[in-house]
Amino acid sequence: MSGLPLQFTYDFLPSLMLKDKDFGHKIKLMKSVGVSTVWIDCYLTGEWDSSLEDIARCRRILMDEGFEVQALNVPLGHGSQALDPSQPLAFTTGEGWSNRVDSEGNPWPSTTCVDDKCIADSRAVLESLREIGFTRVFYDDDLRMGVWGPQLQGCFCDRCMKRFERLHPQYAGITRREIVERSRTDPALADAWMTMQCDSVLRFLDETTPDGMIPNFMIMHNGDRRHGLDITRMKQHFPDAYFRIGEGHFGDGSFLHPLGRSAIEHSIRKQAHLVGDLSRTWSETTTYPVGDLSPENFVEKIRIEIGCGLRNIFLMSGTVFLFDEYWHAVRDALPELREMAANTPLPDLTVPYKDDFVWHL
Repeated sequence: MSGLPLQFTYDFLPSLMLKDKDFGHKIKLMKSVGVSTVWIDCYLTGEWDSSLEDIARCRRILMDEGFEVQALNVPLGHGSQALDPSQPLAFTTGEGWSNRVDSEGNPWPSTTCVDDKCIADSRAVLESLREIGFTRVFYDDDLRMGVWGPQLQGCFCDRCMKRFERLHPQYAGITRREIVERSRTDPALADAWMTMQCDSVLRFLDETTPDGMIPNFMIMHNGDRRHGLDITRMKQHFPDAYFRIGEGHFGDGSFLHPLGRSAIEHSIRKQAHLVGDLSRTWSETTTYPVGDLSPENFVEKIRIEIGCGLRNIFLMSGTVFLFDEYWHAVRDALPELREMAANTPLPDLTVPYKDDFVWHL
């Protein structure tokens, strides 16, 4: 027996619920697969989805239906249209926030450098959410300082470059491009740069989290210190946090790639070892855009996640509620999935994990 029960959570926009006259049907769909917690998408890269009054109303309705209800925020921006592919990509995020800058000196659209204005606004958001009863917030996986990929990442804006030189005067006068190029053969430089980027993410978390709120983290597919994500330090700062470990592969094309399964398994196992506690790890079970991953492969992905030791299954679908076919597929597979979860041994996270995966899309 694995010792951990199989649990399902889901997230959606409060505006979806409050504007949909047929939302009672969707509540039945969630209950049909045993969703226990709903994460309401509240604050998305500098903008509220709904008023606080509507968010509170949505929360009360869901609590009356028997769900635990917590908040989900999209804090810093992906650099791509990750919320709704039908909408154009915004260049900026919150009002007065600064874009991250890449190693060529170009601003990244729809991303944010962690600065005083971003922190002040985000702190006020969490204080407001706490006042209406939320105790946890899950941060979408744009809580990072880079885009997906194996290369060294970070914000290279003028302010960050000057900060790096103040912290490490031995690199005075270094250019953006030199940081990337020299870091390939200079481990000390690479470590100094990555540490500063991780410090930015931790600063955001430390300075925006009020007493009575616990931040929880969605870590992108293969995300690590190259992207400002130091899971070990995040865990130390917030020992009660949950981690959704990101596997990517949201469409059939990527999922059915010859290396697709091994890529998913690698990201789960690598990040689960860093978290070190399977009771605090969640899956990233999604199809994006909704419909790109077939219901059959959606369920197959859950099988992979269970096989890797995950028992907290986070169903996700962006700004569109999952189609009925997905809920029906999970519901029909529930007896098998529960049996698999009960009888599949959990991995030993104390054994060092060998990170030898070759990145691919």
